[in-house]
Amino acid sequence: MTKVLLIILFSVFFSTTFGQIEKIEITFIGNCGFFLTDGNLNLYVDFPYKSGAHDYMTYNSSILDSLNDHSVFLFTHGHSDHFNKKLFKKTHQKLYGPWPVRAFLSKNKKYTFQELNDSLKTFSIQKFRTKHVFTFQHYSYLIVWNSKRIFISGDAETADAIFKIKNLDLVFCPYWIIKDAQSRNLTLDTKQFILCHLRTNDHVTTDNPDKLIIPKQNQKIELK
Repeated sequence: MTKVLLIILFSVFFSTTFGQIEKIEITFIGNCGFFLTDGNLNLYVDFPYKSGAHDYMTYNSSILDSLNDHSVFLFTHGHSDHFNKKLFKKTHQKLYGPWPVRAFLSKNKKYTFQELNDSLKTFSIQKFRTKHVFTFQHYSYLIVWNSKRIFISGDAETADAIFKIKNLDLVFCPYWIIKDAQSRNLTLDTKQFILCHLRTNDHVTTDNPDKLIIPKQNQKIELK
């Protein structure tokens, strides 16, 4: 009886432990800024940015004092509502993004694309050159992390890049991407969307909150 009980407890422990490792927790900071973690790897997307830039969302500066150590910082482009070089330099960490983001940063502050892929065992990334007005270079990204397929659109102008990728678990995108897909009858193959790049006073509703998540600032969302 004791042996059977130990086997059951052993199985429960390992299923719980591996479940915790595979779960990704997402915190919405503002604009297209998110913090993602599985408890081992920490990822910031399009943060730090200039608070309130272009009349988009502000955030409490205390967030900058509590950034997680040994994190990866990923940027879609260099506009100030997505990236603030001065604030990033204070983090003493490393980033990846298109060349306008990486320009004028020392080598110890930035990854090459190959370094980013090689350094992380449970994480791989593909980049897509996507169009965004008034920027020299803009990337969208497909991340595979703990077997979850996550697409980050940034400020891409159309749904073209997402439409070509199948079997996604989650898409981060602004509302205009969804409207573009609807206007052209494009079906985007993802289990969930997280809407981003809303202004503080924007009001968007959905009749399917499990499919289309409209996050509030500092809200935590679990991707299992």
